[in-house]
Amino acid sequence: VCDITMCQKKKVLLLLLLLVACSIVYYLYTLRLERENLVTTASQLKGGMGMDNLQAIFESRVIPNLGALGRPARGNWTEEELEAIESSKRETGYNAWLSQRISPERSLYDMRHRSCKKLEYSPEKLPSVSVVITYHNEEASVLLRTLSSLWNRTPILLLREIILVDDGSSAENETLNKFLQTKFPNMVKQHRLNSQEGLMRARVSGAKLAKGDVLIFLDSHVEVTQGWLEPLLEPILENNRTCTTPIIDTIDYDNFAYRRGKPSRGFFDWEFNYVQLPLLKEEALAMPAPHENPIMNGGIFAIDRQWFFELGGYDKGLKIWGAEQFELSLKIWLCGGRILEAPCSRVGHLYRDGKFQVHYTQKDKAYEKKVISRNFRRVAEVWLDGYKDKIYANMPHLTVIQSGNLAQQKELKKRLQCKPYKWFLNTLGKDFLNLYPLIDPEDYAFGELQSELAPKLCLDRTEAQPGLPQLSPCGTDSMYPNSELKWTLSNYRDLRSGPQCLEVRNNNVDVHIYQCHRQKGNQFWSFNASTHQVTFGQMTNTRRCLEAQPETNSVTTGECDAKNQKQRWKFGYKNNQRLKHFWDNIKTH
Repeated sequence: VCDITMCQKKKVLLLLLLLVACSIVYYLYTLRLERENLVTTASQLKGGMGMDNLQAIFESRVIPNLGALGRPARGNWTEEELEAIESSKRETGYNAWLSQRISPERSLYDMRHRSCKKLEYSPEKLPSVSVVITYHNEEASVLLRTLSSLWNRTPILLLREIILVDDGSSAENETLNKFLQTKFPNMVKQHRLNSQEGLMRARVSGAKLAKGDVLIFLDSHVEVTQGWLEPLLEPILENNRTCTTPIIDTIDYDNFAYRRGKPSRGFFDWEFNYVQLPLLKEEALAMPAPHENPIMNGGIFAIDRQWFFELGGYDKGLKIWGAEQFELSLKIWLCGGRILEAPCSRVGHLYRDGKFQVHYTQKDKAYEKKVISRNFRRVAEVWLDGYKDKIYANMPHLTVIQSGNLAQQKELKKRLQCKPYKWFLNTLGKDFLNLYPLIDPEDYAFGELQSELAPKLCLDRTEAQPGLPQLSPCGTDSMYPNSELKWTLSNYRDLRSGPQCLEVRNNNVDVHIYQCHRQKGNQFWSFNASTHQVTFGQMTNTRRCLEAQPETNSVTTGECDAKNQKQRWKFGYKNNQRLKHFWDNIKTH
């Protein structure tokens, strides 16, 4: 019989041996699993799931050097290829067929100001970034080019992660997802929403996953350029309540040419249209130093992560798309922050063809229009104070839109001790008020613009063909017709119908409809009360007259001839006293 001490030692030894045996079994089991995984991976590689095979799926159509350095991508396409190009444009609003043939890694010409190239930064002092990209049914080649430009032109020391949020696309592209994980290892984090939440909520869901010090929100159809990141981060390092935006260049929807954009100051007019104002004189002289940007474009910006959430992110009541850049810009400025455009940072944005009808949801346009109107109403009610009445005077349909519960936004405004909108206008909008005054001067003429050659036809802004006005049957009230038939020769000497103006292109011949810019130029129009001619052009030697073409229900311009009946028009109302002084203080030579 063993004593108690010996028995205890034997039990401990047996227990240790048992633990060792279990550890060996567990090790052999995990080793087997690892080997099985390796076999599976090898099988996948041989079976078409390897990097080379995945790359072939997405890049097999690439034509070497097509679109390199951001040049226009052109080729001698066959009739069949041209048909495919047009089909892709109808489906996406840009040349998706061509995009698939341009390398995701294409080079871009360095368009930065020469002073920008001399700037030196200390990456170890700059904050880390999480890039948040949201997309819905995005063309794979365009998304790949966005990610590749980030991967190739962003300092790895600063790039913490890229968070890719699929906002409920119609179908999940598992092959693309695998390719992204292989092509951008340990960098791209994918997050899929089960249903479409809209731009704002998708961005916030991505931001909540972020670990970087600074959030950078990008659209899914952009290309960043050399040196794009550091100029956005340095102002935030100096003041963490700063939001920064780059100069946004344009990627042509037809040939993917990369075109230089201009520095500008964003704003919104009294009809909630985003407008761009020229730099102030002192800002232009200080180029390329960062300058104040009252309202950002919204597609591309950087902001301190903590500050973004302190501001409440985006208003949770905003849905799908629209007005979000106004809401966030006003919140930043009025609640203690600032927005700077950094001209040394340039990012190209692929804009769709202007005539393409974008559908943000699977529902009809009437629903989408109502959602956007509701977003506008929320911004006006929370942030514009008494100035909202000016908006409502121009957009009376907003007054019957239900804005939803605003208690949370108004409480946030109170808690952060945000300034009134009057401060915003007085501090940042003096030049804006010169172009978009609170009290509009009297117009020179308004109402229907009736052809005297064909008195039953009037100018109509409804586009028979994209971007082109037409002639349509006149209404019963020549002074106050339906909005599509109402034209105003405004104090800005443009011919406008709603937010759109007549402008002339192609050697001053073709007449188009485009958003009013109030900068005269290709939208300068006058009316001769004696000859009844509507005349384009400020300078005497460039003037042409608007001509009715009743046989095609269209309009064009021609050399002015007082005897040409096609050039005679009648306004519903003319302010003859104002018209006498139309050319006062206007340069004509």
